[in-house]
Amino acid sequence: MSREGCFDRGMKTVLVTGASSGIGEATALRLARAGWRVFAGMRNVERFALKEPGLVPVALDVAKAESIAAAQAEIAKALEGAGLDALVNNAGIGQVLPMEHTTPEDLQRIFSINVFGLLAVTQAFLPELRKAKGRIVNISSIGALITIPFGGTLCATKHCVEAFSDAMRMEFLPDGIEVIAIRPAAIHSPAADKLAGEGERTIAALPAEGQARYGGSLRHFLAKMVEDENAGSPPDVVAEVIEKALTVAKPEAHYLAGKHAHILGFLGRWLPDRVRDQVLLRKLGLPHEVKE
Repeated sequence: MSREGCFDRGMKTVLVTGASSGIGEATALRLARAGWRVFAGMRNVERFALKEPGLVPVALDVAKAESIAAAQAEIAKALEGAGLDALVNNAGIGQVLPMEHTTPEDLQRIFSINVFGLLAVTQAFLPELRKAKGRIVNISSIGALITIPFGGTLCATKHCVEAFSDAMRMEFLPDGIEVIAIRPAAIHSPAADKLAGEGERTIAALPAEGQARYGGSLRHFLAKMVEDENAGSPPDVVAEVIEKALTVAKPEAHYLAGKHAHILGFLGRWLPDRVRDQVLLRKLGLPHEVKE
């Protein structure tokens, strides 16, 4: 329903998860300004200060089943029996960790949001998507094509997002539901600075041997990552690609988006593994030779 309480059935409708900042916020705003009715899913709706016609904040924590169920009931009620034209699975977190010191709890934390949450939200809204023969856009990452050191857990979740997207695309074909994966590269958003802060806490939590072995490399990596992200494309660059994926007659299965996306995509697809390792390690300023 609209701000005035009357749902306009002529409006396209979309749920965007993780809409409180970055790519999710840019996507929600872009689609609302293009005439969509946007359900902007986020954990803390009381902190969302944006006012835009067509934009409806919805409390949604993708890692909690009860929150997903409540959001689904709220949105289904607002749709008044109509279908949902699109779902943008954007909610996600980053993680920087050496594999040697990655715990089951670390894996549970990132997979519960980036992977399990994405699937749970999709399952919850499939009835509404089927009614409208809607589209699903899953926000993957260039990290699905090229894994970086200290990003093993994050890239693993994005590999899962790609596999889920491919399976959904085939399985939902009879329902007329298109499924598209977007692969952002360097994007300037608050996520990089937040991840850098978390990285420092990660280093502090490592055992003494781990700090000695990885502390310097991790700090160098984090500084380089923040530098690259701060020089990256604005989130609206990805939002523009998402809008295209939702509106073109025949969307592609995958889209690259953002600064360096095509270069990194090439490295990930075509360079021999050992050569790619050396390119990445040198670019990141990390050790790339065996210690004597």
